[in-house]
Amino acid sequence: MWAEATRLLSRRLTGMAMIALLLGLAGYQLVVNDVLSPPTGEELAAAERTYQQVHQDWLASHEQWERECRDTGAPPAECVIPEPVLAEFTGDATPFKETVSAALKLSTLLLALVTFTVAASFIGAEYSSGSITSWLTFVPRRGQVFWAKLLTVAGFAALLGTLGAALVLGAALTLAHLHGSGVESFPELAGVGARSVLPVIALAVLGFCIGLLTRHTAGAMGVLLAILLIWFVRSGALSSQAWAQRITPWTPEGNLAAIVDRGYTYAVPVKKVTPDGVIVELVERSVSFTHGLVYWALLLTVVVIGSLLIFRRRDVV
Repeated sequence: MWAEATRLLSRRLTGMAMIALLLGLAGYQLVVNDVLSPPTGEELAAAERTYQQVHQDWLASHEQWERECRDTGAPPAECVIPEPVLAEFTGDATPFKETVSAALKLSTLLLALVTFTVAASFIGAEYSSGSITSWLTFVPRRGQVFWAKLLTVAGFAALLGTLGAALVLGAALTLAHLHGSGVESFPELAGVGARSVLPVIALAVLGFCIGLLTRHTAGAMGVLLAILLIWFVRSGALSSQAWAQRITPWTPEGNLAAIVDRGYTYAVPVKKVTPDGVIVELVERSVSFTHGLVYWALLLTVVVIGSLLIFRRRDVV
């Protein structure tokens, strides 16, 4: 385990990935800072000017607009144009919970992709360079080598996921204190941060196993790109297809979202025939937290056992 950890941390790709990840997480805190900071005096003055102009237009013309609306046959209640208020132009501050939750989810995505790449490269590079042959000559017990490598990447992912979540939460608390923003639902956000470590570990284990099975980092990255492409098509071009949304409980990303959010809600478009024609209604369904855990536990168990059996029997040359 110590030898594998040393090899993992001494790799150039690991160091480069850590630098890129740190820059990405730190850069997004600029967005969090912008969201949590109160509007400047110039922004408030611009909003005030816009409000005054719109309010004057409303005073001069709202009766005519309402009368024209009623002349079209619309119900009087729907033709009432409410008086504009200043709050509509200054905008409401984004809640702390919403801002930090989005930051945690983005950091989870970045961390999961980084750990998948690092884990796949960790074993893929050994096959490409042939060093795995020398390693097995030194330690011929393949089961021991397999578990040492797998536990190393899993531990690395757990540590990285924990540090990433702590960095995001700590930075958000610091920025909220500096700007005088209210901090609410922190225990709930801490739970999101704790659960976000699980997908990072899962993607690291999956990346390692795929890299071992394909014997190359590029093979593992190809599988990852294929998964992302399927998700992109299903949530984009096929978003209006009911069958494409009904399979959400059996997709990897849907169950990962259920783990992080402690339950994931999605919508299935359903066509209904009415006297006015065919309409499409969005029926909400959900994937439970337990479903997500069981799904990924079974998936990783099958992948790990299959990878171990192939590693123990397949020629590594």
